Amino acid sequence: MIHEDLSTLQLPSSNLEKKTEKFGNNIENSPELISVIINVYNGEKFIDKCLKSVVEQTYKNLEIIVVNDGSTDNTLNIVKTYKDERIRIINQNNMGLSLSRNVGIENAHGEYLFFVDADDFVTIDVIEYLYDIAKKKNVLISTCKTLVINNYNYTINQEPEKIELFTAREMIKKIFLSLDRAGSLWNKLIKKEVFNGIRFEDRVINDVVVVYKLYLQAETIAFGSRTTYFYLKHPDSITCRETEERTKDYYRGARERYEYLKKIYPNFWENEICMYFSTTDTYLLRNDNIRQFLKVEGALKYYNKIFKLRNMFHKMKFSNRIKYLLFRISPNLCLKIYKFCTER
Repeated sequence: MIHEDLSTLQLPSSNLEKKTEKFGNNIENSPELISVIINVYNGEKFIDKCLKSVVEQTYKNLEIIVVNDGSTDNTLNIVKTYKDERIRIINQNNMGLSLSRNVGIENAHGEYLFFVDADDFVTIDVIEYLYDIAKKKNVLISTCKTLVINNYNYTINQEPEKIELFTAREMIKKIFLSLDRAGSLWNKLIKKEVFNGIRFEDRVINDVVVVYKLYLQAETIAFGSRTTYFYLKHPDSITCRETEERTKDYYRGARERYEYLKKIYPNFWENEICMYFSTTDTYLLRNDNIRQFLKVEGALKYYNKIFKLRNMFHKMKFSNRIKYLLFRISPNLCLKIYKFCTER
């Protein structure tokens, strides 16, 4: 299936082929309200397509919360063109994505929450699909496959239908390996009770320091192989802005996560490897200001403190093994060798 012009796009259904198992049996028999939360700031280019994909969901018992975070463009007017009584608009002064998400959570009345970024869109049956999985597998979080697109010329290659159960630790490992968008808040149907005691902090990086805690609360997570979420990468998106502030917060968030998980899983070697990766890549791939920040932050001493030679015998790329060892010996020498190898 190839889509070209989103302005004339018929919203996709993930049900591209005849289902081997009928979904939706729980939908008709359940009155459970699901809150869809869309946080938007100056999203006039995308909000219409995003909102349309939510309004047309096959699961109808929705509360659609649009948190307009101080938009100065035509976003609000576009949202107001939708005459759907399920839509609630919350207007506020600009607070940033993290705190805006908290506003959405605290104003939600649904039993489940589903977040959609304003520049993304979903298949019209994503909520039905994830809700049915959550009920059949008796889990508090269900998630799906995501297609990352750079524009609206894309192809969907659906995999054979498969639903898998993962422990919290296994999902956190997926975060470390950047698999299945496990570290993102969106593309997941989450029981609201999972957010008890968990909120977003006012910081640049938010998913990094929150999603793994949701997994720990949920304990078991169901993953459906069907592609039902579409993540649009574009120059104006938050994740494409690699600022120094974002890089610093990324490192701090990674270190907070490492220390949090270390208390729960003392022998979680993947957690340690991920901290090696976060430190070395932040040092090697960024500029001198960031390297100075790492020194002031005590990152190099911290790396030496947590480094364990035995971790180098676990399965990993040979180049990473050499990088981590060399960085332990001398970060500056590691940087010189890295530059020599990449600039040739």
